[in-house]
Amino acid sequence: MAKNKQTEKTMKWWQDARFGMFIHWGPYTASHHDCWKMYDQGTTVQEYMERFEPKFTGENFDARKMVAFAKRVGFKYVVMTTRHHDGYCLWDTDTTGFSSTKLTPKRDFIAEFVQAARDEGLGVGLYYSLLDWRFQSYWDGPKNNPASWRTFLDFVHTQVRELMSRYGKIDMLWYDGQWGENEKTWGFKVNDEKLAEIWESKKLNAMVRKHQPGILINKRSLLPEDFGTPEKDIVPEARPWELCDTMGFYWGGSRYDKEQKTARNIITRLAYCVARSGNMLLNIGPKEDGSMMAWQQRTLEQVGEWLQKHGDCIYGCSGEWQRPFNMGLAPWSSTRKGNTINMIMLRYPGRQFELSATNDYRVVSAHLADTGEKLQVTHEPTRDVISGLPARSPDPIASVVKLKIKPKTPKQLAARREIGVADPEAALAEVLAQR
Repeated sequence: MAKNKQTEKTMKWWQDARFGMFIHWGPYTASHHDCWKMYDQGTTVQEYMERFEPKFTGENFDARKMVAFAKRVGFKYVVMTTRHHDGYCLWDTDTTGFSSTKLTPKRDFIAEFVQAARDEGLGVGLYYSLLDWRFQSYWDGPKNNPASWRTFLDFVHTQVRELMSRYGKIDMLWYDGQWGENEKTWGFKVNDEKLAEIWESKKLNAMVRKHQPGILINKRSLLPEDFGTPEKDIVPEARPWELCDTMGFYWGGSRYDKEQKTARNIITRLAYCVARSGNMLLNIGPKEDGSMMAWQQRTLEQVGEWLQKHGDCIYGCSGEWQRPFNMGLAPWSSTRKGNTINMIMLRYPGRQFELSATNDYRVVSAHLADTGEKLQVTHEPTRDVISGLPARSPDPIASVVKLKIKPKTPKQLAARREIGVADPEAALAEVLAQR
């Protein structure tokens, strides 16, 4: 929910932008077992420091080059992890020595990232995990050792204050790690309301908005705030929302990740999100030296080629809710801008396709965006027929048909028919008799 005019302005820009790049990066990358390495495999901080942190050099991390590439692909904003659940900070923090400025890299990667994004004119988002596995107080929970929890909570709030006050204008704050460890170790049952109290989320976010009055905050501090964040599974919400998804299975870069999305997979999911008035935040995981993984770069270049041709079907668009534009198992996902409906043909239909007359629109004209070729529109009582397409899709990922629409007149609405009949058995008998 927008809080003020500045936030409303950011929200309008963000919903027009539709497509953002997520960057997960930290010492866990050197393990090739992703950002849950410490938790999943019982890796102590000492082992983390000995085996992985020294390999996390960042020597080839070039924020300007990476952000410029993101812009060429067609991302409109970029969000980078400042600290994941392992507690390692990528900025020059006063709260801990467990950071990129004080250990191997000796660099403030967040300062470099934010400046690069601003220079390219992209929106800037910072990811921050509330939990930190290094603290015993997190494992014990707030009830078992209140004094220790207070110290940890002050540490968290101080870190967020640093991020919100030291790097200029920030457009998005992307919380994560909001859950409790478990009911057994914490000694009580937690829910969203209780967790928001435990993290003192109202106080925390009030401080955030004091420093950044136009910022958007996701809902992972367990308050509704500005937008929802379904993860990997596309679950539209009746409010601004953003799918966070990754190019493979892992979030961090890994040589073991074989579940690699293709450009077609990514465009399909992006189109599905925008067709339901949502955004997509697509994650990359750089290597421990800071360079991009080659397969991720190749795939994103293909995504960028499609967006160069068809970006107007994504940016500034919303969903069209009337049937059949986003219903059933049709060959398309459709987005809308003004009186144009963009039919993104994810499963190319061949020389023609049909639209049932269950909506209130009159299709005035149609053309194939890939070639500019005008298509024929035939109005029938139960449907509109769009014909004149080539037999094969001009685009290997998805061609786009653009429909110009206007509201049907009362006479046109009265003339439309549903496919149902009063007596289906009699209709069947009539067809069989003519065979």
